[in-house]
Amino acid sequence: MKQFGFGWSKEVHEEFLQMVDSFKDVHKREPVFTGVRPPESQYHLNVLCNVVSTFCGDAIEVLEIGSYVGESSRIFAGHFDYLTCVDPYGKRNEWSKVDDMEEVVQHQDDHVDVAVKTSDENDLVRFIFENNVVARDSNISFYHCTSDDYFEHYADQKFDFIYVDGDHRYSQQMRDYTNGLKCLNEDGIMGGHDWSWPSTQQVIKDMGFDKRPILHFGDDSFLIIPESLL
Repeated sequence: MKQFGFGWSKEVHEEFLQMVDSFKDVHKREPVFTGVRPPESQYHLNVLCNVVSTFCGDAIEVLEIGSYVGESSRIFAGHFDYLTCVDPYGKRNEWSKVDDMEEVVQHQDDHVDVAVKTSDENDLVRFIFENNVVARDSNISFYHCTSDDYFEHYADQKFDFIYVDGDHRYSQQMRDYTNGLKCLNEDGIMGGHDWSWPSTQQVIKDMGFDKRPILHFGDDSFLIIPESLL
């Protein structure tokens, strides 16, 4: 297993290694951690944050849907005053059903994100996120639930910037952007990841976002800029 320099305490690391051993005993294979952004991708996400700051300032409330190991979370928390993260990790809920993306467009990559997000056996990825990100950044709140549950039960505030990088199926992205708009402040900015995915492109078109100014970044992130800010 690749050793990551998480920077947590010896006691936490020992607990993590026990979880890894348990994983190998139960599943008879090594755990794999994917989706870690290379340095150039992290650079582009910092550029994105600078653009958001130009329009909205730094003292803003940010919502991130889909955090995984938390690299984007740490970047957002470093740029802005307050970050709310929502990720279900091993919670499967409706994700075990047939992928409805097939009804919109055929593309193998549209199945990958659902598989990754529902395969967090032993809570290894969540453990990394909670101990390497949430525990180290005091301006992060974490909701361990689906985005649907969050918007139904916990979304009692408005945000200046919302970044969607969760379940990439067409229907889920439609719900995330629709619910996100209801929680977005006037002149707030919507954004997300995986601009090049067919499911995302279809959502952009069907939500009418393609009629607004859109900035696309080198890590495949994007920002939908309200015309009122231009």
